[in-house]
Amino acid sequence: MTGTAENAARKPEIPYNFFVQTPLAARRQAQPTGVIETLSAGYSAVNRQLWVLLLPIVVDVFLWLGPHVSYSPLVGPLVTSATELVRPIALGPRRTVRNPELMSDLDQSRQYLIARADDVNGLSALAWGPLALPSIAASDNPTEDVAFVTRWTDGSVLLIASLGVSLLLGGWFYGGLAAASRGASDGPLSTGRFVPRGVLRTLGLVLVLTATALLLGVPVLLLIGFTAIVSPPVAVLASVLLGAACVFAALHLFFAVDAIFVSRVGPLVAIRRSVGLVRRNLWPSVALILLTWLILAGMGRVWEVLASNLQPPYGVALGILGNAYVASGLVAAGMIFYTQRAEPGPIGAPTRGTT
Repeated sequence: MTGTAENAARKPEIPYNFFVQTPLAARRQAQPTGVIETLSAGYSAVNRQLWVLLLPIVVDVFLWLGPHVSYSPLVGPLVTSATELVRPIALGPRRTVRNPELMSDLDQSRQYLIARADDVNGLSALAWGPLALPSIAASDNPTEDVAFVTRWTDGSVLLIASLGVSLLLGGWFYGGLAAASRGASDGPLSTGRFVPRGVLRTLGLVLVLTATALLLGVPVLLLIGFTAIVSPPVAVLASVLLGAACVFAALHLFFAVDAIFVSRVGPLVAIRRSVGLVRRNLWPSVALILLTWLILAGMGRVWEVLASNLQPPYGVALGILGNAYVASGLVAAGMIFYTQRAEPGPIGAPTRGTT
């Protein structure tokens, strides 16, 4: 009996988490599921974090019932001046029209932009940006109560403030969905702690991509523009190739924002992880992106039909609620897709050396 007791005392203790894994670790080691299962898992994640739906719903209701701000007094003169600057390209050395189609396109574009400026609500910038909340653009509904912005200072301040609020609310929204995709149940307050850092990293991502696009794209656009004057068919072919390159880049960068909020890494690491994930899972990534686009496009049409056929305000209200849920589930599905297929590394914790 004494020996048995001594052996029991010497037996090493097995930690509890040797057999029981955390939800995150279990998900990291599980085999990736199909695209349809990933979409279903995205809506299950949203059901665990229903509070995130309040963010797009509140913004859409504000754009629907709130004030309508028009930038048309500023857009009209700006578009006219820009048209006059571009017009000499279509004129010959003796002020003769060299390219009549270009002249017609310039005039039509100017008229369209001026007319469109009256319909667009300047406050719709609350749903713009790299972290834009899902919105059915209810702000474009015509209204008689319109406030016109007549000074560039006021317009710039209003636009910057709207974009800033959009980034903060979007970071909160993406942070909540990222926690749900990792199997966590973070509340609004705990999720909000990472929002400033996530927003700064997202702005860093935008800065890197913008600098790269300007460095590589501006010379190509200038070359295409001058080629269009001499040989329009060649310019069309070059434009098609440029569009294909943009689609290729967008496909490989699709999960960069997800990497920032799920893995909590910096912009450069997020780009590397997104590109690596798409290269390892090309066709599943294409299938997920296409399904996401098709669902959003199809449901967008459904919300328009509801708003047109149902008695106000029920149609628009149902569209706002439905769009918030459908779009949130798709965002969460993309994050789960990233979580299941991300390269090994710490997920859900800050990474050293990133900003």
